[in-house]
Amino acid sequence: MTEALVREETVEDRQLAEYALRQQLGFKLSRTSRLMQQRLEAVLAPQGLTRLTWCVLSSIGLEGISTPSGIADNLGVTRPMLSRLIKAMSRDGLIEITLDPDDGRNRQLTLTAAGRCKLMACKPLVQDNNTHFSRKLTAAQMQALHELVDLLIDGEAPYLDSL
Repeated sequence: MTEALVREETVEDRQLAEYALRQQLGFKLSRTSRLMQQRLEAVLAPQGLTRLTWCVLSSIGLEGISTPSGIADNLGVTRPMLSRLIKAMSRDGLIEITLDPDDGRNRQLTLTAAGRCKLMACKPLVQDNNTHFSRKLTAAQMQALHELVDLLIDGEAPYLDSL
């Protein structure tokens, strides 16, 4: 080979050669999240819910959060994104939107009978989904994972346009 065809390997060449997408933290976290989401969506679908409608139902019915802004804060989503979801859930008969009697500008959200039924039917399904993944870790590993994820998201944007 001539010298012109032989070139010295650079640091950049080595970094490119060593790169493995499936070993990147972002890829692993995204893939894990998607696996959990897909499994949850699959168990909720026969009940006519999505994981987002579940998040709203559980925020209201299990966590006692009754305002759109409180739910947006709880889920970490923007208010416009949540507003569209709330309107759809109201049209579907899952939640009722009323004006706050103390301040007519604020809206209060409550579950309808159908919403409560869906919440109670889906709670064990959601718990089973969480158990499916959490049982792969010891209690100490689960606690460490929660702490590490909290560290990763600390200081990042508090609201997303979607979940």
